[in-house]
Amino acid sequence: MNKKLWIFALLPLVTVLVVFILPYGASITGALGKGEQGILPAASLIPTVAFTLRQALFSTLAALVLGLPGAWFIGNRESPFSRALWVISAVPFALPSILVVLGFVLFFGNAGWANRFCMAVTGAKEGPLRILYKPEAIILAHGFYNFPLVIRLVGDGIHRIRKAYAPAAASLGATPLKTAFTLLFPMVLPSLMAASLMVFLYSFTSFAVVLVLGGGPAATTLAVEIYRYARISLDFHSAGILALLETSIAGIIFAGYLFFEKKAQAISPDIEDRPLEIRGTWLGTMVRIFYTLGILVLVLGPVLSILGESFLVRNSWAAAPRINLKWWHALGERSIPAFFRSLILAFCSAALACILAMVAAGTAKYADRGPGLSFLGTLLRVFTTAPLASSGIVLGLGWISLYGREHARSIWAAVVIHGVSGLPFAYHALSQGLKSVPVNTLNAASVFGAGPVHQLISVALPLSAQRLRSAWGFSAALSLGELNAVMMLGLEDWETLPLLIYRAVGSYRYGTACAAGTLLILSCGFFFWVSQMGTEGKNHGP
Repeated sequence: MNKKLWIFALLPLVTVLVVFILPYGASITGALGKGEQGILPAASLIPTVAFTLRQALFSTLAALVLGLPGAWFIGNRESPFSRALWVISAVPFALPSILVVLGFVLFFGNAGWANRFCMAVTGAKEGPLRILYKPEAIILAHGFYNFPLVIRLVGDGIHRIRKAYAPAAASLGATPLKTAFTLLFPMVLPSLMAASLMVFLYSFTSFAVVLVLGGGPAATTLAVEIYRYARISLDFHSAGILALLETSIAGIIFAGYLFFEKKAQAISPDIEDRPLEIRGTWLGTMVRIFYTLGILVLVLGPVLSILGESFLVRNSWAAAPRINLKWWHALGERSIPAFFRSLILAFCSAALACILAMVAAGTAKYADRGPGLSFLGTLLRVFTTAPLASSGIVLGLGWISLYGREHARSIWAAVVIHGVSGLPFAYHALSQGLKSVPVNTLNAASVFGAGPVHQLISVALPLSAQRLRSAWGFSAALSLGELNAVMMLGLEDWETLPLLIYRAVGSYRYGTACAAGTLLILSCGFFFWVSQMGTEGKNHGP
């Protein structure tokens, strides 16, 4: 049995090694030799690193400011407001980064809907929001994109802890304020740190948001500079130096995330189904209402701007819009082929992610039960989780460096890169599903002569079908909106929908970008809905 488990484990282990680890290593080995253009000057290196860290820090603070009140409401209340907030916070998860950029420009831009509304109300000739193509725009966009992580991770921690321990604390005479400071805050700190480090990591390795909203050389990040050196200047030595720096810093951040995430998961209450009976105050209800409305505007404003602009035509930005289907009539020229390419890529990469996740999660489950196999289970968890700390730009650079430009420009390269990038999420979903399978059921199958593989295929996986669907839907949604690897690999002749939107935004063809963006929103929303089907009762929180 031990030999069989190791054989099954080879599929995900070797795949992650070939697709992720070796290319990632190749991307930074270029920094070890001497490049044709010499060593990257510190005068340009230090400001880039400093700005990357600074914008990631402020982006994390912005996400915390936006998300912590929502996390508190979700964790402490079971009401229509908290449930609505839980649903609203799911919207940015379904939005690819290129749509965040497009929606941000249309809603918060100099001539965006927010400024138009302020001008209409105040009668001013100029809107108050003038942050486009400045560092403030990057920080606000990252905060909008990542604050749902804070709401969900921290809110989930507060909810579980309060349900398990708050009733006992109240029975011992503790006031709500004392319970919050002596019980909730200390116990939820690991969840807060894990969420903060994950937001920092995503902001640190962000590419599309900075590429479009950046303010020139003074507001560029490591990811953008890696792309510029490797794809434009063809200076792989300098790109390798930057990749080494980004990978080293990202590795430290990810190690911190794993540490706090493990501590957060260690808080596993025995009782999580106690009803919370908390009397709300009038002031607290009003605060929740205004916060929910504010988040609703912040989340739906950019999304509705994309949808609305796809049906509007203007002679100029100052002219009044009129309803017209011009942009939709032009979809067939490039958008429809790009849409079907994106669908093919999403279907194939999601299937790959689920196959790898099924083998890895099933093998890890039986490795944990078998004597002397704990190392195999740990190795599988490390390999399947490692792509979380990856950057699509660095990974694309590694593929070009290791496998050559011709092989890296293959559609199959994009499929396996997207598949491995979605593996951590698929593995988490399936491992949670397999954990929920009753041990008695597996023991009964074993009594009737079913081996580990037979148990996995005929018992465990069918009982985890909802989790498998969730893993596939979420992986497909991630692949459908992914832009970084496609741009870095140089798949110009195989244009996907996100790449088409990026090019349209770069050439100020916002009507075309909005029509294509609407297609992408509907597609990602559908796949995300598929990933959430049947899982409402399995999630913590409202």
